[in-house]
Amino acid sequence: MAIKNKNFIRRSKYVVPEKLSVAILSAAVGKSPQEIAYSFVFDEAYRLAQRGLNIHVIRGKFENDSKAYGIRFHGLKRKIYLNDLLLFFKNLKCYPPLALLRRPEIIGWENLYAREVSEVVKEFNIDLIHAHFAYPEGFVGLLAKISTKRPLIVTCHGYDINMVPEIGYGIRLNRKYDSLVRSVLESANAIICVSNRMKEEVKKIGIKDNRIFVIFNAVDLERFRPPEKHELDEINLIRKYLKVKEKDLLILNARNLKPVYGIEYLILAAKIVTSHVRNVKFIITGEGELKEKLIKMIKDLQLEGNVRLIGTIPRSLMPKLMQASSLYVNTSLADGMAPSMLEACATGLPIVSFDVGGANDVIDNGVNGFLVPPKDYRTLAEKIIYLIENIDIMKEMGVRSRKKAEEKFNINIRISKIMEVYHSVIERNKDHQH
Repeated sequence: MAIKNKNFIRRSKYVVPEKLSVAILSAAVGKSPQEIAYSFVFDEAYRLAQRGLNIHVIRGKFENDSKAYGIRFHGLKRKIYLNDLLLFFKNLKCYPPLALLRRPEIIGWENLYAREVSEVVKEFNIDLIHAHFAYPEGFVGLLAKISTKRPLIVTCHGYDINMVPEIGYGIRLNRKYDSLVRSVLESANAIICVSNRMKEEVKKIGIKDNRIFVIFNAVDLERFRPPEKHELDEINLIRKYLKVKEKDLLILNARNLKPVYGIEYLILAAKIVTSHVRNVKFIITGEGELKEKLIKMIKDLQLEGNVRLIGTIPRSLMPKLMQASSLYVNTSLADGMAPSMLEACATGLPIVSFDVGGANDVIDNGVNGFLVPPKDYRTLAEKIIYLIENIDIMKEMGVRSRKKAEEKFNINIRISKIMEVYHSVIERNKDHQH
């Protein structure tokens, strides 16, 4: 999984620090491996710390500082001093005019967050700022970059770049926030995109290739893997708990019940599949505002015996749920690169997915799964039925999925690539300073 931009990494007469200090900005990331919120950010921070980097995660919440898993966590401080007010007025010139038309409390929070980042950077002599998502973290990072003169790296994940107007998805649909995202991407020292399609979207904004890096999302290949024989009893217990019979095929979707994840199309496909095949169960995890609507839809289509919404699953149980499944289906209408698809890939499951975001980086159509046009639930059902009726092909696709995960989605390789970007950014920043 090579970085797509090789011109950016070059030799310098200046020495890069042996032990980098990095401020990672993620407003709502958890503080442990068990927490679900932005777990992909925690996993990255944890592994960077394991590699010997000094990692400081700065959240957008009012809380005391703490340390866990080798990571220092910092929260916002409630007190506001005269210098903070002066900094606030100084920061106003960094805002695109349109963005100043938003609610004052949002602008105030951005500045409190930026103040904390700047203070952490100065107190701990941080080498660079790494923001996850172009907004809000990216813009907060930009304010801190201006204040501290430290380089800024931004990882774009999906909601901050992609847009689906018909369901109101994507922060850039609001011109005020689009102006902020554009400012961030224009000013960042490097931009990490988690899929090739996301890189193309970033380029459409006007960002040149030499600052854009494609580094795929990745997965722990030891946690997510095909089951071994001695684990089958435990997997059967999970299937029994989910009321999935021994001969039933379990089809999994592990997203949330929000409009962007297109769960209604999965349910419509399930109606077609179950009219052709009896021994199949659809398990859908997660919570969201569409829950009641989807429950009614399942009832109206008389699918209560075949489709179940099981709510949020603890992270510790997700590997076993993947192992208990036969097939993974993704009906998202927009994506960066869904971690759950990578987990399914690593577990050795074939995947049928709407062809959005990074799906075509994960699925080689007809090799380890199928890509389907977005919202086309009939073709989705057709591909699912084909795999159910051709179990040998399904199993072979699963083997190929695991092989692809080993080649492309190993989290250890991802961390190495991120560290390469860190070092190259610092080298180039030192060149500019001298």
